[in-house]
Amino acid sequence: MNSLNKYHNKTKSCTKCIFTEDIEGVEIQPDGVCNYCKLIENLENEYKTGTREGADNFSKIIEEIKEKGKNKKYDCVIGVSGGTDSSYLLYKMVDMGLRPLAVHYDNTWNSAIATENIRKITKKLNVDLHTLVVDNKEVDEIFKSFIKASVIELDAATDIALIETLYRAADKYKIKYIIEGHSFRAEGVAPPVGYIDGKYIK
Repeated sequence: MNSLNKYHNKTKSCTKCIFTEDIEGVEIQPDGVCNYCKLIENLENEYKTGTREGADNFSKIIEEIKEKGKNKKYDCVIGVSGGTDSSYLLYKMVDMGLRPLAVHYDNTWNSAIATENIRKITKKLNVDLHTLVVDNKEVDEIFKSFIKASVIELDAATDIALIETLYRAADKYKIKYIIEGHSFRAEGVAPPVGYIDGKYIK
């Protein structure tokens, strides 16, 4: 216990999160806050998160998408997984007057609940669904390779394939806008662990 306390006393920790200076890529600023917390602060300031101005800016983007999508069947593409985040995003965009095409990448590992959720939300909102189903054997081999390689980005192939599927759908139906939603406070903000791209998977 004494050696553990000695370690913590010598290692600087961020005053806002759990990061310490001995983690690769983490820098503790003079005010005691790490560079990743600063990144989040900068994003909040840039996009006016949680403010009236931020909401107004977002509404302007929605209006622009509507204008560009006039006389088209769809004005945007939205990825759906059957989870809470993408289901709410789809609902919210329809509620704001957009006409999205829902797109799903099925790597054959879907749960029955996720599949049923996609069916229910698209039917309820009267939204068309474009699904790409890939070869189960190929996906299993990719996952097996990632496990054997002992890398931490086990689902990287799925993440990349989803983005590719969105681009393909947008190109096929001549749709200019792809809408994606996530929390920059909780997702994707971490010290770099590698390159997540097609070459990495190959």
